[in-house]
Amino acid sequence: MPDIKIFTKKCISAIFILIFLYPACLWSAPREVTFFPDSARVLEIVKVKVQVESKDSRKAILILPGQADPDSLVVRLSKDAKIKIEDMAWRQIVRQDDEKIVDIRKQLDKLKDDRKRLQSTIRALDTQIQFWQLQTKAKVKTIADAYNMSVAIGKNIQKSYQEKLSKESELEKLDKQIKEKQEALDSATGKKETAWEVALVLSGSRNSEETIQYTYSLAGCGWQPSYRLDANAQNKQIAFTWEAEIWQSSGQDWNNVSTNLATLKPLPSVAPTDLPPWIIKPRQVSRYKAQKKAMKVAVDEEEAGAAIPAEASPAPRQIRQSTYSLWQIGRKNIPAGLKQRVKIQDEIWPSEFTYLARPSQSNQVFVRASVKFAEPKEIPSGNSLFVVDGAILGKRAFKLAGQEATIFFGIDPLVTANTQLLSKKSGEKTLLQNKQTYAWDWRIDIENSRPSPVKVIVEEPNPQTGDERISLSLKNEPDPAEQTPSSLIWNLEVPAGQKKSIFTSVRIEAPKKMILDLGWRQ
Repeated sequence: MPDIKIFTKKCISAIFILIFLYPACLWSAPREVTFFPDSARVLEIVKVKVQVESKDSRKAILILPGQADPDSLVVRLSKDAKIKIEDMAWRQIVRQDDEKIVDIRKQLDKLKDDRKRLQSTIRALDTQIQFWQLQTKAKVKTIADAYNMSVAIGKNIQKSYQEKLSKESELEKLDKQIKEKQEALDSATGKKETAWEVALVLSGSRNSEETIQYTYSLAGCGWQPSYRLDANAQNKQIAFTWEAEIWQSSGQDWNNVSTNLATLKPLPSVAPTDLPPWIIKPRQVSRYKAQKKAMKVAVDEEEAGAAIPAEASPAPRQIRQSTYSLWQIGRKNIPAGLKQRVKIQDEIWPSEFTYLARPSQSNQVFVRASVKFAEPKEIPSGNSLFVVDGAILGKRAFKLAGQEATIFFGIDPLVTANTQLLSKKSGEKTLLQNKQTYAWDWRIDIENSRPSPVKVIVEEPNPQTGDERISLSLKNEPDPAEQTPSSLIWNLEVPAGQKKSIFTSVRIEAPKKMILDLGWRQ
């Protein structure tokens, strides 16, 4: 008995010593976090125990989450510190979970144990079914015995099958619960079972505690923007809402942490790359590669040209950095593994609404809003819900940069642009002139079925000749408000419930023997 008491006292003492020497088995709570799209920069300020290594050397231990990048660790001492960091080393250790993670693990282990029991029950039922199936081959002496045996076999097989089906249904539900619980655990811990132990070698102080500030990059975190653009043409405004969805999987809940959102991930490089040599020499390029490169450039230019320029805490405040923008959104509680939404902006944008029609392409008319801002805006790329007069148009990509933006809100079915061909002629003027001629007459009808007038911009291709021997005459009624070498533009005010028309006549003359390509309007 005395030996047991002595052993117990030694164990308690050992546990006490371990707790005293390693009080920071869990990393401290962050003071400030800056979220980037797929990572975060974490700031922590802690008091660490200083352990005596030798006469002139001390050691302090920091614990970082398993998703932390130790290469990104930057340690700073307080201004009045008389201590100096001589060296720093890190190693991976088994992580110790907080209470929430421990509870999830316990629930997961219990579910897995329940699954094992269910699986063993199902196997036992399979054995019972096999047993009764084998009894069909048993020999009986009389018909009555055979009847009794068949009844017994039928009842027992039916009972076993019913129990098996019931247990299999329970097993499916259990598998679903295990999957959900495992996903919750992975989301909270980032699938990491380890942490980083950072050892700081110190000199110059005899204090038992020192205040240390440090920052590091953390994976398994991030944020993404979500927008809502609600257009109201009658009031000439767009209601803009910007929310951010943020998440972290450090394995520890962050409470009352000062939170920032940044648009650009910090560059990990600490030194510039070497300058490449500049060598000028002839280069052989095959025709196939040249054509392929030209096609790629054309596609890139087309895609670039098609892009539409867009965009209980204190109100989020934007701070412009040299290479990115940062929004301070105040102090937040950010639990591990859960995504939460935070409102960034809620604004009303005065807008000028017009309708854009390109009748040569289709009869659809697009709603277009022009917005001007007092100061340049930078709204990072994200998904936005587009709404017009309460009708949801759907989601698509949105971003905005600058002081002006043109935002399209899809098609308005109450405004249409229809083209009607009035005449199409071709032939020769006279035999002596030896000419071929073509003539088109068409009408474009812009119809407004809305209860209020609308402004419609109509854009049509401006016919051009590719040879000086081809003569072309063009008449429009009314004349376009603007004309470029490639397009004709009209600005029309269409009253409610009415329509306006544009008449166009085109005449072409060319040498008779010339083979003409009439373009898209054959």
